[in-house]
Amino acid sequence: MEQRLIAQGTGLNNVVNVYSDRVEIRTGWQSQNADSLGLKQIANVSIRGLVNCTLTIEVNDGRRLSVGRMALPDARQVKAAIESQKQKAGLYE
Repeated sequence: MEQRLIAQGTGLNNVVNVYSDRVEIRTGWQSQNADSLGLKQIANVSIRGLVNCTLTIEVNDGRRLSVGRMALPDARQVKAAIESQKQKAGLYE
């Protein structure tokens, strides 16, 4: 069963897809490498910059996944979608 895409943003050689239960970060040539994170694994999402933004996703195990050179509207949309899905799932304190 295919899940519906909630938000999508692109950066430098990266694509971030937000689904209802997970976040996928696709990297590499033709987006062949996929890193899938469950909503419970994501600790924090932040944006830095105004024109070429950097979206940073902090994972519970200490990793920081950064997507550079994103447009500000894309970064805001991805961040808002992740936060709203975490809030719907009751994962925020």
